[in-house]
Amino acid sequence: MSHKILAKSANLVGNSIMSTRTREETSGPLGVIGCLAAGFEILGRHLWLVILPVLLDLLLWLGPRLSIAPLLEGFVALLTAQPAPDPTTARQVTQAVQLLKQFGEQFNLFSLLSALPLLNVPSLLARHTPGAVSPLGEPRALLVTNVLVLMAWIAALVIVGLAMGFLYLNGLAHRVRAMHSPTPALPHFSGVGKLIRVFSFAISLLMSGTVFTSLWLLLTAITAAIVQPLGFIVWALGVGLGGYAAMHLLFVVHGILLGERGLLRAAWESIVLIHTQLPSVIGLVVLAMVIYEGLGFVWSLPSGDSWLLLVGILGNGCIATGLTAATFVFYQERIASTNERGTGSG
Repeated sequence: MSHKILAKSANLVGNSIMSTRTREETSGPLGVIGCLAAGFEILGRHLWLVILPVLLDLLLWLGPRLSIAPLLEGFVALLTAQPAPDPTTARQVTQAVQLLKQFGEQFNLFSLLSALPLLNVPSLLARHTPGAVSPLGEPRALLVTNVLVLMAWIAALVIVGLAMGFLYLNGLAHRVRAMHSPTPALPHFSGVGKLIRVFSFAISLLMSGTVFTSLWLLLTAITAAIVQPLGFIVWALGVGLGGYAAMHLLFVVHGILLGERGLLRAAWESIVLIHTQLPSVIGLVVLAMVIYEGLGFVWSLPSGDSWLLLVGILGNGCIATGLTAATFVFYQERIASTNERGTGSG
C-alpha cells in the first residue's frame, strides 16, 4: 500500500514539474499592448502618481512667469540697428524680429523644469504654452534682464527639474517592482545612490549633447556655405545619428531605478536591450508617442483663460504616467526574460 502511495506521489510531483516547465517554456514577456495595459493598471491602483505632473502644470498655468523678454528686446534692438544690405535681407530680419518678440511674450523659463524627456516630470504646458493668460488674470512676470542671471536660473531649474523627475520616476519604479514582487528585496543602492547615478547620467548626456550639437551645427553651416545640398545631407545625418544614439540610452534610467544597476551596467544593458528587442522597442515608442502627442493636442485645445484646461492637465498627467509606467513594465519584462534564458543556457 505504501509503495502505491509513493508511486502516486512521484507521479504527481513529476506531472507538476512537467507542467511547470511547460508554462515556463510557453510563457514569455508581455507584448507592447500588454505592457501598456499593465502601465495603466498601475496608474488605476495608484492615482497619486499623477500629483507631480499636475502640480507642475498648475505652476506653469496659474503661477508666476519667468520671462526673458527684456533680453530678447535688447537682442532685437541690436539686430534692427544694423542696416540691411538688400530688401530680401530686410524682410528676413523683420520676420526674425517678429518671431523673437512672439517667443519672448509666450516663453516661460519655468518650463525648463520639464525639458528632458524620461528624466523630468512630464508636462502638458511645457510643450503647449498657454501664453501670458490664465483664469486668474494676467500672471505676475519675473523679468530676467542679465545673461549671468539667466545662466543661473537655467542651472537651478535643470537641477530642480531633475530632482523632481527622480522622485516621480523612482515612485513609478517602486510600484512596478511591487507589482511583480509584493515583498521586494532590499535595494542594492540607496535612494541617494540612485539620485547620484541619475544626475551623473543627465550631466553626461547634456555635456555630450552640447558638444555634438555644436560640432554638428558648425559642420552643417560650413558645408552649406560650400555646397547647399551637401549641408542638408550633413544636417540629416546628424539628426539620424543623434536619434539613433539617444534611442540606445532609452532604458538607462529604468536600469538604475528599477534594475538597481550601476550607471555603466545600466547603459550597457540598455544598448543590449535595444539591439535584441528592436522591433518591440520601436513599436512601444511609436505607439506611446502617437497616444501622447495625439491626446496632448486634444488636451491643449482649451484656451489659457478657461478652466476647461484643468481637464486637459489632469488627462495629460494620467496618460503620461500610464505610458511611462508601461516603459518600466517593458524593461522589467524584457530584462527578466533575458536573464532567465541566460540562466537556462548556463
